[in-house]
Amino acid sequence: MRIIFSIVFLLVVLAINISAVRFGSFNLQQYGPKKSANETLTDLVAKILNDFDVAVIQEITDAAIKAPYVLFDALNKISKSKPYTMTLSERVGRTSTKEQYIFFNRESTSGVKLIDYYLYNDVQDYFERPPFIGTFEVTKPGSSGVRYFTIMDVHLRPDSAYQELLDMRRVIHDFILKNPRYFTDTSTSLSQALAANVIGATSTNKPNLKTNHPILIMGDFNADCTYISLTRQGTLRSIDFADFTWVINNEVKTNTRQTCTYDRIFINGDKFVKAIVPRSNTTVDFPQRFGMTMEQALGISDHLPIKFDINF
Repeated sequence: MRIIFSIVFLLVVLAINISAVRFGSFNLQQYGPKKSANETLTDLVAKILNDFDVAVIQEITDAAIKAPYVLFDALNKISKSKPYTMTLSERVGRTSTKEQYIFFNRESTSGVKLIDYYLYNDVQDYFERPPFIGTFEVTKPGSSGVRYFTIMDVHLRPDSAYQELLDMRRVIHDFILKNPRYFTDTSTSLSQALAANVIGATSTNKPNLKTNHPILIMGDFNADCTYISLTRQGTLRSIDFADFTWVINNEVKTNTRQTCTYDRIFINGDKFVKAIVPRSNTTVDFPQRFGMTMEQALGISDHLPIKFDINF
């Protein structure tokens, strides 16, 4: 009887893991002409990304815009039967050093479809690199109740990371205005959503955005160590982003040397958060997987990918 129970339990666990969709975010640290020309390195990056059904990428740095397509081709050589789509942002940055963001989506396994995307129109110049925003539709909604969600892909400027993170409330405000249908058709009205998304929050006026449309902020926040102090992190948690769940916490070190938690995932949306597989929110230790020395690992990136699994 115990053996039968164990087999049934194992099958249930396997079924849960098979159905789960894996989201990842990875700062590729100046993935440009030099790195993309290195076939071995590019193949390793593609193998890392192939573990994700949806991959959110930062720091593509090729002025000729060839590098992202080299990586895209390498990724689909690995995943021939279940290809990815690539959605590439425009090049962004205040200086001559510009970057691009990417959304990679393997629709056959992710069960989600990108239905809208744009770069935040940063007229007031709040950001070194304006966020790249994509809205996805869950093509086969399950028990979670999540039908649509939006990812805001960010690479915050290190010495301005705290202020740029505060200014993400402006990006959310802009998104609500651009997409009233996601807020007027739910229990939260458009006006209530705008009022709940407090810009310039205080201890007596905290944001309390609760909607049926999940918003995810993912990427390289530079949100730890010398860039955002523990004191400021505490303020962000308790006041400025009190209505978001911090899916990657300080116990998870996201730089390759594993000393700081630069990369983060913030999620606003209770249904989405509840559908995340417990303990799946962590890093991908690619140096261990591929038996790399620290020097070899840093050749790939000075960041580890971060990820979570979800059952829609």
